[in-house]
Amino acid sequence: MIYPNRFSGKVAIVTGGAKGIGRAIVKRFVQEGGKVLVGDICSDEFPSLTEELGEDNVACQYCDVSIKEEVDALVENVYEKFGGLDVMFNNAGINIFKDFLNCTIEDSDKIFNVNYHGVFFGSQAAAKAFIAHDTKGVIVNTSSINFRCVTPNTTCYAASKGAISMFTRGIAVELSQYGIRANCFAPGTTDTDMVGESARSRFPHYTAKRLVIPRMAHPDEQAAVACFLASDDASYMSGETIFNVGGWGIF
Repeated sequence: MIYPNRFSGKVAIVTGGAKGIGRAIVKRFVQEGGKVLVGDICSDEFPSLTEELGEDNVACQYCDVSIKEEVDALVENVYEKFGGLDVMFNNAGINIFKDFLNCTIEDSDKIFNVNYHGVFFGSQAAAKAFIAHDTKGVIVNTSSINFRCVTPNTTCYAASKGAISMFTRGIAVELSQYGIRANCFAPGTTDTDMVGESARSRFPHYTAKRLVIPRMAHPDEQAAVACFLASDDASYMSGETIFNVGGWGIF
């Protein structure tokens, strides 16, 4: 269900917002009355996103979240474009599907630089901006079911997502004195480009058998949880990781 005015007058940044779950978050936030600056490296997706949602509602900026200066520029520019910032969705992430014995330190560094350091940079830049502008802002970070249940060929990815969840608990404590909330949501297998062929091929005989709802999630279903955490409906929640995983792990 869309709540048309839930984010009226609110401004968000969504990293990794050009595709997949991030794009669904952008769309829902706008549908519920807000405005969004998207930060992503997939700049070829920017024209279709602004055309779909309107240039008055969405702006896009190239941003590699593993580079602190680019994340800082994203946060700085949201004030120039939309005059404020209320919600930081640190959603950008990557995976390298590779068995552990063949993973290299370069593979691990690449995953952690995007997934964990991207969240670190985004959270810190947003928090400093919230404090400077006396905004009781919200940070929503994207973790993963792999924080709880590791699947084959995702060990470094799972480690990065576990770090994000624990990092979020830490900043929830440290930023509480400023009225800033921070939470995670942990998606299960979701039908996006990030789900590679190996994961799709094993889904029917491996993943689906472990689910109460034996299908992949739709990106919109994950966006609903992310936007709930960003909203005043979650005003008494901070430091939590909310799993939206189709019942994985309960039997």
